[in-house]
Amino acid sequence: MRRSRDVIPQFLVALAAVFFISYIAAASFLRARAIYAARNLDCLQNSHEIMRIKIYGSSSSSAGGTVSARLSVIDSNGNEISAIERSWPGSYLSLEFSRVSLYGKNFVFPVRVYGKERISERSRAGKSYNKGTHLEKYYDDYRQCMLLGHGSSAEERRMLRWLSVFATKKYPLMQFSLAEYIDLDLSGCKSEVYYSVICGADGSIFLEAL
Repeated sequence: MRRSRDVIPQFLVALAAVFFISYIAAASFLRARAIYAARNLDCLQNSHEIMRIKIYGSSSSSAGGTVSARLSVIDSNGNEISAIERSWPGSYLSLEFSRVSLYGKNFVFPVRVYGKERISERSRAGKSYNKGTHLEKYYDDYRQCMLLGHGSSAEERRMLRWLSVFATKKYPLMQFSLAEYIDLDLSGCKSEVYYSVICGADGSIFLEAL
């Protein structure tokens, strides 16, 4: 009976070791693939529009406030890939992006849009990951990243997807500090006005009214 009891902890330790090794291997694989992609891609290095936003307004009720908006994801040719039109809980919106900087290149990807209650609410970029609407599925399709528009090759779009999967934490694996999360506050946007989200050549992210 004692021998049977001793086997159980040993089995749990072995199981934990297998899980840990598998986790490290998977994270290392995604990291290596992202590094390979960054080394071989030269796309999206010029200033370009990545999203377009129009805030409709906010409303409040006994159940809480909501803010409605239309958000479009834009490819490298300036074409709309997809659009989201809905309301989010809160009074203001924020956009979260992830930037991977390697080999002197900057690759920026939309991560999510979420509502907040106060303008002064501190950014928690990279935190509270389940909050809001995740955006990766709106530009990654058929195992390719459609942020690259017409004129790009399927291989370039596949490699860019490797980077986006890594940057946006599509899989909950560590990123070895290669991805930096940036929060873009939309509380200053006027209602019924279109804004472009611009990625600068230096990897900066800012708004421009259209």
